[in-house]
Amino acid sequence: MSNYSIITDTACDMPKAAADKMHISAVPLKVITGGNSFDSVLSSLEIGNDSFYDLLRRGVNVKTASPSIDDFIRYFKPVLDNGKDVLYIGFSSALSGTFNVARIAAEELKEDYPERKIYCVDSLCACMGQSLLLYHCAAMKKNGASIEEVRNQAESLKGRIQHWFTPDDLHFLKRGGRISATAAAVGSVMNIKPVLATDESGKIKVMYKARGRKYAIAKLVQQMAENYSPEENDTVFVAHADCADEANLLARSITKSCGISNIMITEIGPVLGAHCGPDTLALFYVGKEKE
Repeated sequence: MSNYSIITDTACDMPKAAADKMHISAVPLKVITGGNSFDSVLSSLEIGNDSFYDLLRRGVNVKTASPSIDDFIRYFKPVLDNGKDVLYIGFSSALSGTFNVARIAAEELKEDYPERKIYCVDSLCACMGQSLLLYHCAAMKKNGASIEEVRNQAESLKGRIQHWFTPDDLHFLKRGGRISATAAAVGSVMNIKPVLATDESGKIKVMYKARGRKYAIAKLVQQMAENYSPEENDTVFVAHADCADEANLLARSITKSCGISNIMITEIGPVLGAHCGPDTLALFYVGKEKE
């Protein structure tokens, strides 16, 4: 029996069935709207994703918040009480304070459980990129790897997890400070659909400016065909913010271009959806080793 548990947070957007199969639990982030705070559960929200994206389309102001120290302790402590160690693989510190909160909780618990190991890995990932890293780590754990081996693999692999996405409405990126108000206004008038990715530090940057949605989706496929590692992509993840038809189109295009048929399609959860907006489309895969 394994002597450690892998814990993450709900910024990973992993489908609950997949998390349960891999024995991964997720600490919930908060979504705040209309004076009410909701827990984001895996790939969903207490009020439901459909209702959530309807709120965004109607212009309702939505904010997000990290879990508290006590929230992390509530998830870590039962594992430690059962005589197991904890490996937390969390939301990118470049995008949220969640990882730092988890690290503080871990330090507090180490004082009460000096015999236990509590490791925290900053994934530099989000959404299904975070899930893709977890997927590889859970496979190692299932094959008998130690907590240190899995931690080291997570640290080694995280920089090659590729996050590529294209939002439909630049308003949400503007509100989050990702692009200027002028760029958002010009982009909207000219039907510019930016294609974005994360850099080595986990920060978001604009990679391409496509004229129209069709070309933005084609760019997602093209860049993956040029940059993916065939031997490490038995599974590729596609995520969408309430635009399932386009997600299926993207998946079919990847299969045709790269020959990969095992593509998991899931929804972008409310934590990331609040910042990228409805109809965002995203692609996650393992990139090539750097030479």
